[in-house]
Formats: sequence, structure tokens, C-alpha cells
Amino acid sequence: MELEIESRNVGMTARWKSEIESRMADLQLRHQDLIHGRVTLTKNLHHKKLANVAEALIVVTLPGRQTMTARKEDKTFEEAIRTAFDAMAIELRKNYEKRASHKTGNSHANV
Repeated sequence: MELEIESRNVGMTARWKSEIESRMADLQLRHQDLIHGRVTLTKNLHHKKLANVAEALIVVTLPGRQTMTARKEDKTFEEAIRTAFDAMAIELRKNYEKRASHKTGNSHANV
């Protein structure tokens, strides 16, 4: 799987990059059909009064040009990364279960 990692308004740290690579590898172990992944960390400069200034955006591409997105904001990039990957894992699991039930449902309809 091809993986792009970028940051906006903040310098990428080795720790964040390592965390992203590790969590993406875990996702790929469970969902081997992932084609491409992009993770963007953005520091929100416009809302100085907001507590959640760290945003993690994850976009993954599946076969058939299907994309899934998870975006989370938090106080720290570590938390934003963790919650965004947790959300992506849930979305991928739901998507897999939905596809599996459609395949199962279709085979029973033909019996």
C-alpha cells in the first residue's frame, strides 16, 4: 500500500510519523485490500480560543475507487491521530461487514 504523510501549519515530528506508520500497518493487516492511504496533520491557527487545535485526517482508498475518510480534532496530535485511526478502523470494519452481508445475502437469494 502506498502511504502519504503530510502536515500543515506544524512541523512533522518523527514520533507522529512513526505512530502513523505503525497504525496504518495495523489497519492493513486487518484490511489487506487497502490500496492507498493519506494522513494529514493540521494545526488549526484560526481558532485560538478553541482547545482542539490538532486535526488528523485519514483517507484510505479501497478497490473500485472507494474512499473512506476519518477526521478528528483534539488537544494534541497524539490524541487526534489515535482517535482518527480508531474511527477509521470502525468504518473499515462496518464496510467489510456490509460487503460480506451483501455477498451472503445474494448467494441465499439464488438458492
